[in-house]
Amino acid sequence: METLKNCPACGGQKMTRVLQAKDYTVSQNTFDVVRCATCDLLFTNPRPEAEQAGYFYKSENYISHSNTQKGFINKLYHAVRNITLKQKTNLIQGDQQGTKNLLDIGCGNGHFLHACQQRGWNTFGMELDPDTAARAASLTGQNIYPNLTAIPDQPQFELISLWHVLEHVYEIDAYFEFFKKRITPNGKLLLALPNSNSFDAGYFKEFWAAYDVPRHIYHFNPETIQSLALKHGFKLAKQRGQLFDSFYIALLSHEYKTGSKKLVASFFIGLWSNMLAYFKTGNYSSNIYIFEHA
Repeated sequence: METLKNCPACGGQKMTRVLQAKDYTVSQNTFDVVRCATCDLLFTNPRPEAEQAGYFYKSENYISHSNTQKGFINKLYHAVRNITLKQKTNLIQGDQQGTKNLLDIGCGNGHFLHACQQRGWNTFGMELDPDTAARAASLTGQNIYPNLTAIPDQPQFELISLWHVLEHVYEIDAYFEFFKKRITPNGKLLLALPNSNSFDAGYFKEFWAAYDVPRHIYHFNPETIQSLALKHGFKLAKQRGQLFDSFYIALLSHEYKTGSKKLVASFFIGLWSNMLAYFKTGNYSSNIYIFEHA
């Protein structure tokens, strides 16, 4: 474990613990989530050292790296995947005029890449986990890069996407430097992230499944991710919610809190979270942010 003395976003040295969350997926250990007094970023501290982080992903229950359909949550995830893939590709399609280059970082099993291929994008993928990368390569017929440094210097990208990835990244400054260098002048950076300011986060508190400690080392909200992006030369162009996330996060959170998924209660909490976000706050359980060069 490593204990950060400075905020990874702004370098501030004053931080306070806001809650303790449990790792229900692998270790069953408890981890502190702290808030930076300077920039308000929430982050896991202490956290596993980067070289040891892989241990905390070794579970069939870690949905984005698994094709298993065991259990209700996994079946639900896979049932809505085709719907969400269509939503994702529709979201970016306005930026796809002719053949354009798209890099998906943390591409998982490659389903988003494959959907983008079918919509005419020239696709590239990066995935740290070798087994997951092999599945993505099989689905897309492409080489999947194992890390940033393995990605060739060309081409430039009209779009770089990270779907629920940045909250895991240790070398966050290096990633933003890569974005600055490799996104075309009129290109976009897409970040999908859990939102710690959502209604369901406040309702479930330390049981909120999207804290997902210690795999999630940052816990962004719209203000903190925009502040970090602006620090690295990106401004917000568009923001929207991921509607399905609130429902399965509520299911998981109820299970963590009570031992039962509470299907009806989870549905209404997810629905209320989405309604509050749509009509009032903009704080969905997960938000999609599209940034452009400032």
